[in-house]
Amino acid sequence: MQILKGKQYFNVRSFENLREMLDQSERLYRDKVAFCFRDNPEQTPQTRTFGAFRGEVDELGTALCALGLQGSHIAIVGENSYAWCLSFASAVCGAGVAVPLDRLLPPEEIIGLMQRGSVQVVFYDPSFQQMLQENSNQLPGVKLLVRLRDTQSKKIPDLPWDKPDAGLADEKSVWMRMEDLLQFGKKRLQEGSVHFREIAIDSKAMMSLLFTSGTTQASKAVMLSHANVSADIRGIAGVINLKPGTRMLSVLPLHHTFENTCGFFMALYIGAEIYVSDGLRYIQKNMKEYGIDMIVGVPLLFANFYTKIQTTLAKTGKDKLVRKLIKITRALRHVGIDLRRIVFRQLLDAFGGRLKIGICGAAPIDPEIITFFDDIGFRILQGYGLTETAPVVCGCHSRLFVPGTVGQPVSGVEVAIDTDRPGEDGEILVRGPIVMMGYYQDPEETARVIDQDGWFHTGDLGRIDPSDQCIRITGRVKSMIVLKNGKKVFPEEIEQLIGHYEWVKESIVWGVDGPDGEVVVSAKLVIDTDLFSQQTGSDADESGIRAAIEKIFQDINSSLPSFKKVRHFVFSFKELVKTTTMKVRRPIEIDRIRQMMEKHKYRWQDVAGRNIDTYDQSDNSSDQK
Repeated sequence: MQILKGKQYFNVRSFENLREMLDQSERLYRDKVAFCFRDNPEQTPQTRTFGAFRGEVDELGTALCALGLQGSHIAIVGENSYAWCLSFASAVCGAGVAVPLDRLLPPEEIIGLMQRGSVQVVFYDPSFQQMLQENSNQLPGVKLLVRLRDTQSKKIPDLPWDKPDAGLADEKSVWMRMEDLLQFGKKRLQEGSVHFREIAIDSKAMMSLLFTSGTTQASKAVMLSHANVSADIRGIAGVINLKPGTRMLSVLPLHHTFENTCGFFMALYIGAEIYVSDGLRYIQKNMKEYGIDMIVGVPLLFANFYTKIQTTLAKTGKDKLVRKLIKITRALRHVGIDLRRIVFRQLLDAFGGRLKIGICGAAPIDPEIITFFDDIGFRILQGYGLTETAPVVCGCHSRLFVPGTVGQPVSGVEVAIDTDRPGEDGEILVRGPIVMMGYYQDPEETARVIDQDGWFHTGDLGRIDPSDQCIRITGRVKSMIVLKNGKKVFPEEIEQLIGHYEWVKESIVWGVDGPDGEVVVSAKLVIDTDLFSQQTGSDADESGIRAAIEKIFQDINSSLPSFKKVRHFVFSFKELVKTTTMKVRRPIEIDRIRQMMEKHKYRWQDVAGRNIDTYDQSDNSSDQK
């Protein structure tokens, strides 16, 4: 076993729970802006200072406790908003256990997760009101439902809202508005109530219950404590130096632990200003109007930025000039002169002109994208983590930047590769205070993934590069292809090579059992027909696409050992099945192809090199979750 231990480069504040951290931030940044938001893109932005936010956390928490709901499991479902953040913070600061839910799941899955999570209080966006009303009989344990924000939509009928002063009903759920609860809590505080403020926080008790991607049955319910998330914030702060007043754009869904820890609580810890995005199509507009310094995102977000720039450069004929200027600015940096943000000011102006730092996680990102943005003055720090680790395990940071790697562990965390041979792939193990309490009501699965020595077995494969002591993620244990001769192929490695061709939207590589018992490395590519025609000059018909893909694999296979070469491929125009966090659902996608082949008694030679959509006419829309 090879072990890397995280180092600490910067001073961090000491705190044991998130309420203590928020109290510290309030004292340090009380009159500074903490949030800037609006409930629809046409509104004038509103702001909340650290002091105002901390005060409203107390108001909401006091109201919930006065209604007898202390200790409840509190679900939050909706778009990113100030009200969402306020609900979550009030829950974890003493009201109960936060249960953030993915708003893009089908209604039956949302209801199923509420049942699994033993939910008693639901904070919801107006768009979920009708669904909750229709399914309220399936949630007998829910005592209170709270609408997060007002809406002017005629499609959502108003309710005869219950008033907090009347309390809760014994035999039915009550429906209230967030603003009424805040007023109720404010009144109680003015009357001298200190109960919520004085609730003792057990840093080792469950703080939040988060569901991993998957169907209601397949998803795992991860229990995180204050100690887990607090340790991760301190660990990140120990390796990344961010200044108070940093303007951060909240883009990723807050139910996801990556945004929850990094884009929400980490931001409040450093005294950052959180700007809530108006939605995916408004990201660039928001970056310009708010002058954003930093963004937490997934590879798809940064890849879209990259594609927009490259497309613009190609159309204007400035791509060659930019490449020449990059060579010049690189040379100047070697002698201590950094002119990137001056030379490439026009490129950076498209993103507001102030963008300096990106934190990227959730999936691999092409190192070429990271290198390009660094060359023009915008540094993307790639990291790695899991819901079970609160989530950040390791990453590149202020003292370490190696594109193509996920750097080294954050402060206070150990990462091991389960092999004794340097540079060899093995399962990634994690140990430290960031490792979850376990899976909710599932001690058997908890014991399976956390061993007696405290190592969490991630199921991911990686290696420590002997040349720089950085961690490289190579794949998943479950997706690894094991050949008949015992050699191993990691699909993600080949998929990354395929991803260099822009007209290939996405791809998946897996092993197919051949008639002679050999495992054949195979691939499915999803084609962007418009980009294909633009970039290849060929018609996007079957013969033209097949010829272009064959050329791709001639090039890729020439760089791979013979046992890793892709032997068969099919292509498609339909997107691969994904989770709501845009991760390909590999097992479902592969199983769909296998079932289609078995149903029609196809052999690989029947479909190889062809458009598989013409063979599989089944509707897969139900798989898109």
